[in-house]
Amino acid sequence: MKTITTIKNGIYKSIIHPRSKYIMILCMLLLTQNSCKKSTCEYDNNTLPPACTKGMDVVFVIDYTGSMGGAIDNIKSSISNIVSTIVAKSAGDYRLALTIFDEAAKGGAPAYVGQVPYTSLPAANKLVITSGPTTNQYLTVMENFGYANNTTFATQLAKLNGPMSLGNGNGFPEPGDLLIDKLINSSFAGAWRPNITKLVILITDAPASGDDDMNTAADDTFLNTLATNANSSGVQCILISSQATTNYETKLIDNNTGGLKLMSANFANISPDIIKMINNLCQNNSQNK
Repeated sequence: MKTITTIKNGIYKSIIHPRSKYIMILCMLLLTQNSCKKSTCEYDNNTLPPACTKGMDVVFVIDYTGSMGGAIDNIKSSISNIVSTIVAKSAGDYRLALTIFDEAAKGGAPAYVGQVPYTSLPAANKLVITSGPTTNQYLTVMENFGYANNTTFATQLAKLNGPMSLGNGNGFPEPGDLLIDKLINSSFAGAWRPNITKLVILITDAPASGDDDMNTAADDTFLNTLATNANSSGVQCILISSQATTNYETKLIDNNTGGLKLMSANFANISPDIIKMINNLCQNNSQNK
């Protein structure tokens, strides 16, 4: 830095050259900018999921056990309305998948396993888990992810509690967590597309059970891990449950980035609330254009 030293009345005085002043000011500004953390200086849009208009992959995970019998038809009509919202919010760039979970005591099986809507499915769409001590879990993909597939999705949806009879179930907890695991971690309904909005919509009247038909701390730990997996994959989970509080809510949804929940006693007319959720979710995600 250039300075000029003068003597006046016997006192030494240093004067900063005018051009040097400008250099000092510029350096101070640069130092200030570089010392400011990104998290406080500006909003990082990369923390948000991609905008819905970039595309949406949505999988419905439906509890198909016997206790859902009175609700399945309500759910079917609601899903049809929800799909219309997905089509609109994605600007037509969407893929849908339809999945169900069920269980039966060992030695038995759901009646639908012998019916055409089930037997006509590809073998890869039907998974029976037999590792549990007293029950087997039936995880089924009725409709794989397909581009702009609302027509074939609707055809498969119509088979539930119709040509394909309702399932069994056993105790109170049910194995929806096992199905979500296969969807997120094993591409059970097909691989998720990158850099789009990804949703798992779970509809159930029970807590998670894993493969032992019991609701234990092990299931809570498993759901915590699922939340971590979902976050890593950019998957947002929506829970619709008739139960005020379950391990799905406290362990999966509450630990999932962007996770949402809705309680409905009998699943009647749930579409307005879910549509509102999706609208709000897409509005929030739209900040990441």
